Amino acid sequence: MNLSSITRPLLAVVWLFANSAMGFDAAHATITEIPTPSTQCLPQGLDQAPDGSVFYTETAAGKIARLQGSHTREYVLPKGAAANIVKVAEDGVWFTDAGNFAIGLLNPDSGVVIEYPVPSGAAPNFLQIGSDRAKWFTEPSGVGRLSAAGVITEWHITLEKMDSHIEQLSLDPFGHVWFTELNYDGAGAAGTNFVRRLDPATNTLRAYPVPTLGGTPAGVVAAPTGHIWVSEYFAGKLALLDPQAASYTSLTIAPTTGLPSRNNSGQTAPSLTTIAQAVSAVSPSMHFVAPIKSTGWLEYSIPTAGANAEDMRLAKNGTLFFEEDGGFLGTLEPQKGEFVEYPIPSPNSGYYNIALGEQALWFSEAGAFASGPTKVGFLPLRAH
Repeated sequence: MNLSSITRPLLAVVWLFANSAMGFDAAHATITEIPTPSTQCLPQGLDQAPDGSVFYTETAAGKIARLQGSHTREYVLPKGAAANIVKVAEDGVWFTDAGNFAIGLLNPDSGVVIEYPVPSGAAPNFLQIGSDRAKWFTEPSGVGRLSAAGVITEWHITLEKMDSHIEQLSLDPFGHVWFTELNYDGAGAAGTNFVRRLDPATNTLRAYPVPTLGGTPAGVVAAPTGHIWVSEYFAGKLALLDPQAASYTSLTIAPTTGLPSRNNSGQTAPSLTTIAQAVSAVSPSMHFVAPIKSTGWLEYSIPTAGANAEDMRLAKNGTLFFEEDGGFLGTLEPQKGEFVEYPIPSPNSGYYNIALGEQALWFSEAGAFASGPTKVGFLPLRAH
């Protein structure tokens, strides 16, 4: 089989949404930053609710915040809480609590918090909610699922490296769970190499090696077509995987299931703060790159050196949004190979997480790289 026949399905995918309807107004780009009510609170995950308000975690403060217009409400979580990621659902705001080793649910109307301890005692990190309302989460060396009935199932993963951990996860349209393994030893032999796919119906685990040795897969996003976007943190690339064409290894793993005790953690009245927003004009840069083709993969090299991209979101039109821990927000139009990168006004304010709304790309500034006030911000979208 020749290379062109292997890569043609992927090239067809990236052209699928060529008539895009969402983007950034690069000529008049601005980024708005809003300080968090609790200073140096390590904000991480964030998600936008249908009413336009944005929920985000204040991990170091043990709180979840809700930004609505110029007002921010803070909800105090149970003692010892360290919320990482939030997801807004019909029944409330779900979050991972690494401090209490639990999956939590906040009712933003009443302030009531319910937590479901993870049976193994592992600290949950990233979170996704399935179409069946199940909550999937990563653990340092595994993935777990909290069913709508309150049952937690966990799958232990043998890690590639002694100093690595399971990072992000994404759910594809076919019921598979994709996740990455990350360490911080740089690209090459010391870095991690696999994005994995769990089929919970059969307990089959596939491992797909990324094309760049030690590329260190960090972020992962499943496309509606079943193709998978992977950010290679230290390789400086965004990669598109065709699971039907790329090579993989496979094994079967046995899960463990437990019914956690449900902790009704009480109720707290949220505090309300009004915070001034700072709007900055930014000058984006645009570059075009040709994808690097290999069997079942396309890799797009991010123009900025030391980008350290992780978190990604995929728009309905096929535009890939991403953040760079090096201090940028970015978009990739894969059908053109077009990168646009927007400098975040506050220097060294990462690392970052992002959430894609109807009118803006939201991001959190964890402030892990330098001391200073922590913030959340947004880059407005435009229709065209």
